[in-house]
Amino acid sequence: MGLTNGDYIKILKYYKIDIPDSKQQIKEEATKILGGKLCRCIKKLDPVNEARSIGICTKTIFNRKGLTRGKFNCKGKRQLTFRKTRRKK
Repeated sequence: MGLTNGDYIKILKYYKIDIPDSKQQIKEEATKILGGKLCRCIKKLDPVNEARSIGICTKTIFNRKGLTRGKFNCKGKRQLTFRKTRRKK
């Protein structure tokens, strides 16, 4: 299940970022913020054991907010995909 425009706006409000006018810019800005946080967290924790760092950072940045991390890339231009976590009732 993908994120709605309202979800991206909540992310920007949480980090106290001005909200752009277009939906595409809102999505890019939110993705850029979370991607930057993930890459900084991974490099800060343990650059030697990256797999362990990825797990810890994913849990703190995404899973606790109800998001699921998809593919990401920290080298070059940071790219990240994520979506909402489905909850069983």
